[in-house]
Amino acid sequence: MLLMCIITFFLLRTIYSNQFYDMSLCSASKFYPGTQYTCDDGIGIQACETFLVYRAKEGLDTISKIANLFGVFQDKILMYSNVTDPFQKLEKDREVVVPIQCDCFGGFFLFNVSFQVSNGESYISIACEVFEGLVKAQTLAEHNYLNEKNLTDSKVEFTVPLKCACPDRNDTKGNIHYLVTYPIVEHDEVELISEKFGVSSSDICVANNIIPFSTVFPNTTVLIPLQKQPFINYSLNADPNTDIASAFIPTVTNGRDNDDHGHEKKFYPISFSVGGSSAILLILFGFGFFWKTRAKHKSLNDKHRVSTSTRTSTNSCLSPDLIAGMSKYSLVSYTIDELNVATNFFSEENKLGSSVHKGNIKGTELVIKRMEFKDAYRVINIHSIINHTNIALLEGVCYGDDESLPSYLVFEFAINGCLKDCLKNNPEMLPWQRRIQIAFDVAVALHYIHHCTIPSFNHMNISSKNILITGDWRAKIGNLGKECDHVLVSTDEWIAPEFRNHGLISPKVDVFAFGVVLFELLIGKEVKIGDFVKECLGFLSGNGSGNGCFDELRRFMDSNLRDCPIGEALCVTVLAKACVDNDSLHRPSMNDVLMILARMVR
Repeated sequence: MLLMCIITFFLLRTIYSNQFYDMSLCSASKFYPGTQYTCDDGIGIQACETFLVYRAKEGLDTISKIANLFGVFQDKILMYSNVTDPFQKLEKDREVVVPIQCDCFGGFFLFNVSFQVSNGESYISIACEVFEGLVKAQTLAEHNYLNEKNLTDSKVEFTVPLKCACPDRNDTKGNIHYLVTYPIVEHDEVELISEKFGVSSSDICVANNIIPFSTVFPNTTVLIPLQKQPFINYSLNADPNTDIASAFIPTVTNGRDNDDHGHEKKFYPISFSVGGSSAILLILFGFGFFWKTRAKHKSLNDKHRVSTSTRTSTNSCLSPDLIAGMSKYSLVSYTIDELNVATNFFSEENKLGSSVHKGNIKGTELVIKRMEFKDAYRVINIHSIINHTNIALLEGVCYGDDESLPSYLVFEFAINGCLKDCLKNNPEMLPWQRRIQIAFDVAVALHYIHHCTIPSFNHMNISSKNILITGDWRAKIGNLGKECDHVLVSTDEWIAPEFRNHGLISPKVDVFAFGVVLFELLIGKEVKIGDFVKECLGFLSGNGSGNGCFDELRRFMDSNLRDCPIGEALCVTVLAKACVDNDSLHRPSMNDVLMILARMVR
């Protein structure tokens, strides 16, 4: 089910996926792709009859009042909302279908509503509370050119440009006749929405350019693609304790409501299941088909999926996502007070890095990283579609009230720290077999994100500092999802030349970095300048001092590895040298690396 949904997404997205989901807060002060739905008014005005969904609330709890808010005839709303009396009081959060006329103006679809301000209202309260995220506060301000203080005048009336969209005219098959604007609320999830409207989950993902099983937020909107006029199945209600597997699923809230500080926000990570032998057989069948079609659909708007190499692993694999997905994955939502207590108010004694602290929550040691909202969103999005034993697990999140406040991500803690510190402080605790196992673990993790996730990812930050060592001396890669800017990279660091010089991003950049890690495992210390290592490896090209090849290699290696199998050490050295070749086309893939290291792991 999971794989077929993803296959369908990639096959269909080119048909009508011309709108983008905007994940930013309704109160955000910036515009993002999807803040408004785009249209092309250069070829004549586009318009269509469509619908939006609104939820009843105090003061707006009858069809009559809702019709007055949107400036439409109440009889039209009654037709679609299974209500006969326009003055009947609706229960709180009752969903109402509102028919609207969607127009294209200035490059954006919109439905203009006239609104008269009441005392004490602001752009944020009007956009996010009155209109439930059907318009962003910044869009509201931009369209009206009013200073916030002018809103204190209760006589002020202005235009509210609500979000709407029309189907793509280029959809020659004419499968989609309506795009219904649907505001997301807490506990919404894709299976529930799809059942409400009788539309597939993959169609919803495609219509919004959402990668399947990505993150969504309350007070944002998605488009529901429909072939006929909407009918809501009102027997389906969101359950705050739902366990339904889907793309939009709430975090574990740690058993608490929001505190007075309002720091406990709900993220929506992945949880899915694969059940029954027939489902597994379907996945296996679909997997082969998917790899044949994957090349046609690699132009996703994410630079971490651009390849500069024509040589890649051609073997297919059953993604560990599908196996790990048999169990539920969710995030714990922490409050800032909990994190303060866990880290002793982010004290220096618990500091692991510039924005990283160690914490202890209910007897469990964790790593707490402070980052900006956009960075937290990217990391959560990536971790929500991966689940691998050799990748540091994202445990929970604490999300700031707005984008000006930091967010905190909570990761599992590796008791032995990072590989760099292990090599520096306790090299004697890393005999040959442990080092080979660490190299193999890292290779497995990189192979997984390069070849077994959909979409694939590049790490772009592989180093001994980002390889974590557990209590049983196994390796996990960390800092997955961290943005890497080649402009900021120091010129003396040993990194892939195509990335350093031209900013080119591909799996082969990770392969290069992995080769550097192999050298550090061999030498026993951090390596920054490549010329030094290449000079020491002259014996591989016959440029040694005349001593035997194995003797030269032993002088090059960490003295703690004197008793290691010298043949295996030579093999790893040759592999590392191939990984750091200046020409990315000459470097092996991670699949090639795995086949070599697998022969040495015991």
